Amino acid sequence: MKRIFFITILLIATVSINAQNSFEQFDFLIGNWQGVETGVAGNGIGFRTYSYELNKNYIVQKNQSTFPISEKKPKGEVHRDFGVISYNSNDSSIVFRQFHVEGFTNIFVLDKKLSTDTKLVFITREIENNPGKWVAKSTITKISDTEFIDSFEIAMDGVNFTPFIKNHWYKVE
Repeated sequence: MKRIFFITILLIATVSINAQNSFEQFDFLIGNWQGVETGVAGNGIGFRTYSYELNKNYIVQKNQSTFPISEKKPKGEVHRDFGVISYNSNDSSIVFRQFHVEGFTNIFVLDKKLSTDTKLVFITREIENNPGKWVAKSTITKISDTEFIDSFEIAMDGVNFTPFIKNHWYKVE
């Protein structure tokens, strides 16, 4: 019985260490951000935070984007979402679950082949509550430790991506 308990504790510690090591490329994101956004909803501003949670096993993202009154949006728009980035030790993948105020959830996986030291490319493996067989791509391009660009694209046909929104983020204190 003691042996099973010890092995279980060892496995939990290993998963936690692997998750922490897997997040090194995301360290620059931790903190508060303010940004300028351009896309289908028009031009707007955004506020975003990234923080480590639960023993650094997760990164939590909170986002609010505000778009002013326009011809397309006579009442303007306030969009909110939050996300959780985790390490899946079953297949050594980074998973990003993004929950939106509109009720849909993007479940992204980091595409290791398309990603580099300065570019993180996530492709959805599933979009809950979407109207079709859409695929989404979210790309974070690191400019510096205090600046990055986040691009979100949608392929409504599941293949051909078109830009939906592009955000230019700056770290704030």
